[in-house]
Amino acid sequence: MSGQRREILLPLRPHGALRDAVRTAVNELEGAGMSEAALRLREAMVDWSRGERDWTDALTQQLRVHHDINNALVGVRGNAQLLMMGPAATTPGVRDRLEVVLRESDRIREAALRLNALKTALVATEGAEEGVSRAA
Repeated sequence: MSGQRREILLPLRPHGALRDAVRTAVNELEGAGMSEAALRLREAMVDWSRGERDWTDALTQQLRVHHDINNALVGVRGNAQLLMMGPAATTPGVRDRLEVVLRESDRIREAALRLNALKTALVATEGAEEGVSRAA
């Protein structure tokens, strides 16, 4: 199980339609001779896009916690495995508890893999949306 990469596909955010509608409105305003209003609307869209990008970057940073979780699990699992090989594992109930620690650490590792996949999908989605918005 260790090292498996999970892939999560996220849909594009729904703001693409909003972006297109605002572009259309900007073009209509410019066509109607209201270039000052069009400029304000365009500036608002740029600010909004920048805020979206900053939010995505901040969320992506937070989702990097999977690395910290995996590092901590190495110590937990390693110590539990060492105890399983030693004389402590022959004490009644200890082996069962160590097996619970190892089993639950597998669940935590799986959750960390999902966090990493979510981070990867978020970055990929953001990149796809930027590519679409630059092309438009």
